[in-house]
Amino acid sequence: MAASSRRLAAVLLAGLLPWVVVTFDGGWYAVFSVGFLHLDPFSFTSLPEYVSRVASVPPRLTAWPTATLLYAAALATAVFDHVSDLDSRVPAGLLFLAGVDVGLLALSLSRQPTILAIPVGALWLWVAVWVGYGDDLLGE
Repeated sequence: MAASSRRLAAVLLAGLLPWVVVTFDGGWYAVFSVGFLHLDPFSFTSLPEYVSRVASVPPRLTAWPTATLLYAAALATAVFDHVSDLDSRVPAGLLFLAGVDVGLLALSLSRQPTILAIPVGALWLWVAVWVGYGDDLLGE
């Protein structure tokens, strides 16, 4: 698999997997880049739908749309990199920062009583940096 295809696949996968798994008394739900999924009852709420319901994002959740914007920019640069030669530090940096924001989101959610938020997406995003851009970042 060509390096640019591997990069694009790693970036896409990091955006499709859950970013934060939130556990609370009586259940859990998963936060993805574009929305969150409840299993009981089964429902999916997109990020734009959620923002339209609440009018503005609560301060404890601002890292979520920020991470999504950083991820979208990283995806766009990965697509652009797939068809041209782009400095690999740009998408790698955007993915890394998105991972930091996912970690901040989980930390913010976990500050609420009886909630534990696990930032699995930070891992996915940072693995995408390593798998997709590690060779370039290490100068190999």
